[in-house]
Formats: sequence, structure tokens, C-alpha cells
Amino acid sequence: MGHGFDGLRTYGPSPQLGEYMFEEDNIFKDVPNAFEEGQKIMREGGNLSLAALAFEAAVQKDSNFTEAWVALGQAQAQNEKESPAIRALEQALKLDPDNLDALMGLAVSYTNESFDSLAYRSLEHWVLTKYPSLATNAPNPTAEEELGFTDRHALHERVTNLFLQAAQLHPAGEDVDVDVQVGLGVLFYGSEDYDKAVDCFGAALNSAQHGSMKQEGSEHLLWNRLGATLANSNRSEEAIDAYSHALEIRPNFVRARYNLGVSCINLGVLEEAASHLLGALSMHKVVEAEGRDVPDSVVEGMLSQNQSTNLYDTLRRTFTQMGRRDLAERVGVDMDLEGMRGEFEF
Repeated sequence: MGHGFDGLRTYGPSPQLGEYMFEEDNIFKDVPNAFEEGQKIMREGGNLSLAALAFEAAVQKDSNFTEAWVALGQAQAQNEKESPAIRALEQALKLDPDNLDALMGLAVSYTNESFDSLAYRSLEHWVLTKYPSLATNAPNPTAEEELGFTDRHALHERVTNLFLQAAQLHPAGEDVDVDVQVGLGVLFYGSEDYDKAVDCFGAALNSAQHGSMKQEGSEHLLWNRLGATLANSNRSEEAIDAYSHALEIRPNFVRARYNLGVSCINLGVLEEAASHLLGALSMHKVVEAEGRDVPDSVVEGMLSQNQSTNLYDTLRRTFTQMGRRDLAERVGVDMDLEGMRGEFEF
């Protein structure tokens, strides 16, 4: 079982996801400073579903609020909800086509969903926007039509060369550009050169510098990417260490908890895997942050649009592998998580 940055990789055509789908019931709809509320929740490691609702309220009040669209995409991505993350980040780019945070976030999200050509195009746009001097030697960006394998390989090679040139603008001994290292890591990950990707993510983590993909206090995102890359190198025990680092920084980081469960599946520790997956699901349902307590039943009613199928599908397969079809049949959006606590710790 392989990992994308979100756990499992599947291959398919470009996404046709449409417009962002808002939750109908939102406790932040009448809150005047919803964006600031969402930022505070994220900064303090609060519940990601609650943060997403705050950012939804912010963009519903002002549909041209680019920063809120980016924040919404980042919150949904961390919450193991890739489709709404992509929708939000694409909306941010409609408003600001050169937004570096949105471009890099989309590159990672497209990689997670195996929309490789779109990931490479996003990275190409990012590097030529941040380092315009590289554009003088770069060919015209590839057209938006679907690419064949040969064209996709050529695009990957071209964008990788651009990032290597950008990296050389910061020689050894000088401050590295963390985001360039992350971009290179994503590109090497896409070509399954996992050892080089591990080196890039490690360089970004070891740097004292920060960037859009390593903001101060948000190092958990890079630890998760490092873990996913190690997992794809069949280094599951090292991956578990990386995911654990991510969760030490952000205990409510649903994606890392999910990935930790997948690594446990790879090691054959199925009961522990089930506990981590159930823990990730419980984070979607329990909203408690900044003194704001919301009953589970209210939260479940609010989160009707943007559900994560990865978690449910993986948990169902785990129970089946355990020979517990009775539990597998109970898995779904309306499942009774509390009823599972008698058999699993989460």
C-alpha cells in the first residue's frame, strides 16, 4: 500500500471538481472576524474542521478575499479533504494567478491526487514567478491540454531543471530557499526518486529559514511529507517516526494521523492502524477550540458537503483484513465512533 503525501495514490485524468461547495450550516456565518478566528484556530493547533468553517464564512462574506481562499485550501488539505482543498486553491488563483502559496499548495494537492501534469505546471508557474530571471532561458509553458507520457516526462524534466537552477542561486553555506527544496522534493517524488526527495525535505527541515511551505510553527507539514516519502521507499518505521514528529507539533493533524495508520497497515500492525484511523475520524467529528464547544451532532450536521472518503475506505479495508467484517459493515459517515472505543484506543 503506497503513500501519496495524503496516503494513497491513484491515477486519473485532470480533475473536474467545479465550484467550491459550502457547508449549509455554519456557526461562523454571523461572526464579523471569521477569518481571524480561523487563523487563531490554525495557529493554536485547534480543530481543522472548525477552522475550515471559519474560512468558509470569510469568503462567503467577501468572495474576492484571496488570503482566506488560500487558508481554506490549506485547512482542508491538512484535514484529509483534498477535493475541497483543490477547489479553494484554484479559486484563489482565479483571483491572483501569481499567488505563490496557492501555486505551491496546489502542486502538493495535485501530486496527492496523481494529477502529475497539473502539479508540474503549478510548480513551473511558481518558480518562474518567484525567480523571473529564469524565464529568459525557459521555453514557453506547456499548453493546458492533457499530456501524453512523453510530453509529461519532458515537462517534468524541464521544471526540475528550473528548480535546480533556482537552488543554485543559494549555494551551500548560504540560506537555502525552503520552498525551492520542497518543490524539488515534490518533483523527485513524482518521478519516484524517493531518496532525493527525502534529501530535499530533510534540507528544508534542517534549515533555519522559513517559507510558505514551512511557516514558523507549521513544521508538521514538512514532517508529514517526509514521512510519506519514506513510506514510499519502504521505510515504514522511519516514516512512523516522521509522522510522530508531525503529531507532536499538531496533535489534531488529521492527515498525519491517517498516514500513520497506513504505515501501520504496511507493517501488519492492524489493530494499531485501526486505532489511528478511528482517531483521525474522531477529529472530524469533535469540534472544541478557543473555549468554543459545539456538540458532535451539530458538527456532523454542518459537515455535510466536504467529507473524506479516504478515511472510511481505508478503515473498512483494515477491518476486513483483520477478519472483522462485522466492524467493516459499520463504517460510514453515520458510524458510531463512541461504540468503537470499547475495542480500540483512540
